[in-house]
Amino acid sequence: MKPLLMILATGIALAQPQPPAQPQALPDGYVGRKEITARGLAPAMKVKDLGAAGHTYEVTFGKGDEVASGLTEFAEKNHITTGHFTGVGAFSSALLGWTDPDKRAFKKVEINQEAEVLSFIGSISTLNGKPYVHAHVVVGLPDGSTKGGHFLEGHVGIVMEVFVTDNSERDSTSAK
Repeated sequence: MKPLLMILATGIALAQPQPPAQPQALPDGYVGRKEITARGLAPAMKVKDLGAAGHTYEVTFGKGDEVASGLTEFAEKNHITTGHFTGVGAFSSALLGWTDPDKRAFKKVEINQEAEVLSFIGSISTLNGKPYVHAHVVVGLPDGSTKGGHFLEGHVGIVMEVFVTDNSERDSTSAK
């Protein structure tokens, strides 16, 4: 057989459908990947169309800045009543909280060392007519362990970048 015909014949053979591979048996404690096919299991879910994407800001904090205070002040100055944010950076110290539903209060989780911010996510809404910042955070400690919880305060170690998307409704005469 000529080389070109051999290549074509090989390509045709490879293009033929192959029978599906038999799934491997998994050890106890494992579950395989699968498509989520169930429907109707979230009857309390609500959806609100926020319209076109909001205006996004990059807010950069420097060493020593307190992030909760800064984000609240930023929201006040920019008239943000509805928004969300994510961030990365480092804290030199932070106060997190674990929500104790029985006490209706936060159990303190104190961070008193340099910690990398692995996940920082939250929202801005209004409470008593003023911007209210609500966030959760996970930090990485020098030994590779993590701590997380409700974000109450955090002092920046090296730097902290927070990307805030403003979804506040404004009339056409409003200006920032």
